[in-house]
Amino acid sequence: MTRYYPAYLNLTGKRCVVIGAGLVAERKVTQLLASDASVTLVSPTATSEIEKLTSEGKVQWHKRSYKQGDLVGATLAIAATDDELVNREVHAEAQQENTLLNVVDVTPLCGFIAPAIIERGPVTVAISTSGTSPALARKLRELMNGDQNPEHNEPQDGAYCRCMAWADAASVLSEARIEVRTQETPTAAETWQAAMTTEFLELVQAGKTEEAKDRLLDVLLAAAS
Repeated sequence: MTRYYPAYLNLTGKRCVVIGAGLVAERKVTQLLASDASVTLVSPTATSEIEKLTSEGKVQWHKRSYKQGDLVGATLAIAATDDELVNREVHAEAQQENTLLNVVDVTPLCGFIAPAIIERGPVTVAISTSGTSPALARKLRELMNGDQNPEHNEPQDGAYCRCMAWADAASVLSEARIEVRTQETPTAAETWQAAMTTEFLELVQAGKTEEAKDRLLDVLLAAAS
C-alpha cells in the first residue's frame, strides 16, 4: 500500500487547474479559492455557482473539453471527470509537467489524495486512510467534529470525540506563545500540555479569554523560573 506524505500546501497565487464539471468540481474550485489559488476550470459546462464565480472574475473558465497543454505552469490539478481516457491523458501531462494531480476516486492515477477535512477557526485537521476507505475517513471526521448522524441514531454524549473544541482556544494559545517568546523564556512542550487543562478550555469557551490566558501564563512562567 502506498504511504502518502502528509502536507499542507501554500497555494497563494499558484495556478491550479480543475478539469470537469458538476458538484464535485464546484467543491474543488471553492476549496482552492479559499486557499487564494489562481483557479482555472476546463469543462464544456459548469454549475451555476461556478458561472457566478467566473462572472465575478474569481475563476478562469475554458468552456471546452480538456486538451494537451492545459496543465502547463500548473502547480496543482484536479481531474473530476468520469472519463477514463481523459483521466489518463491528464495524468500523463501532469507527470510531464511535474504537476501535483488528484484524480477523483481513481487513487492509482493520483500524485496526492484529498483527505477528509475538519475546520474550526484557524484549526484544520486532515484525515486520510491512504485511499483505502473514504467511508472510514468520513466516519472519523464525524466522530472528531461531533456530528450527529440521524441515520444511525448514535447518541451524542460519549459517542463522539470532543477534541475539536480545543480549536476555540487557538487565538489565546497564540497570544500566550508570543508573550512567552517575548520574555525569552524556554518552555518545554510538556509544560504547555500540562497547562492546557479542561478548566482553561472552559474559561475560553465562557468568553473569559483574558483570565484563561493569565492562568496559562502563570503555569508556563512558573515552570520556567
